[in-house]
Amino acid sequence: MLDSNRITRQIEEYITYKRSLGYVIKIESQELRRFAKYTMEIGYDGSVTSELAVQWASLDNNFTRKYMARRLETLHTFTVYISAFDAEAQIPQNGIFGKAHMRTNPYIYKDDEVLSLMRCASGLYSPDGIRSNTVSSAIGLMYATGIRLSELTSLKIGDVQLKERHIFINSSKFKKDRIVPLHPTVIVKLSEYRSFIESKIGIRNDDDYFYVTSYGHRFNSRAFEYAFKLIRTLVFGEATKRPRLYDLRHTFACNTIKRWYETGEDVNRKLYLLSTYMGHVKPEDTYWYLSATPELLGIAARKFEDRFGGDVI
Repeated sequence: MLDSNRITRQIEEYITYKRSLGYVIKIESQELRRFAKYTMEIGYDGSVTSELAVQWASLDNNFTRKYMARRLETLHTFTVYISAFDAEAQIPQNGIFGKAHMRTNPYIYKDDEVLSLMRCASGLYSPDGIRSNTVSSAIGLMYATGIRLSELTSLKIGDVQLKERHIFINSSKFKKDRIVPLHPTVIVKLSEYRSFIESKIGIRNDDDYFYVTSYGHRFNSRAFEYAFKLIRTLVFGEATKRPRLYDLRHTFACNTIKRWYETGEDVNRKLYLLSTYMGHVKPEDTYWYLSATPELLGIAARKFEDRFGGDVI
């Protein structure tokens, strides 16, 4: 097996270049390095070819078409860049395996469903009461603010500024910092949670994680997802479409847009505020929520009828 080859060197140069621009590209770099390893294993030392790219993308019969499409898309992006420096490099065509990205239809929670999830959290196994209290509080914060799962579990005590009435999201997705204002009712609940935790494990420092699980251990995303699956079954049963934790974020966005529509706000103008609030890099990512739910589509239809009449063909 080769220790290094042309593709390996080009990929490392590409990763260094992208990171110098501020991109994290964690998953992309992992896939590219897998491709580089594959080319070395087969003893290949030439430029990227379309045939080689397709061959690697579909290497395992167990790969789904979506995963193969994503692998090929990763190579496509890389080869567009490297072809400017390597005249022999070929750019594989996207779409051979279908679409690489497909939006999962979100589940929009009702208020009573979220409350039921929070109540069911109290029944989780929790030797000192911390785990059940944490899961309930975490669900409530995601529903009330729309922050990402990773952002919630990364919160430090110093990030939760209750007197200033906001939380600080530090270097989240795309390395963006932002401030998320809090509703007074959320501040009360977060204050109660912090007091409860301190009564169990004592006063903590600003650098300690805000959310913890049993015995003060860090409450990570995996622990949250596992606990959520347990209580989700209690609320929704074995439904075919199972709500996800991420859908709490989606619900927040849709409810915000729905409220703006109902109060006559200019949604197109205010959508930039929501985009910033939620930490989106591109406003287009926020526009997805406009067509996400029947409720929003119903409001849009009524507004169309009010303006143009119900008999328009």
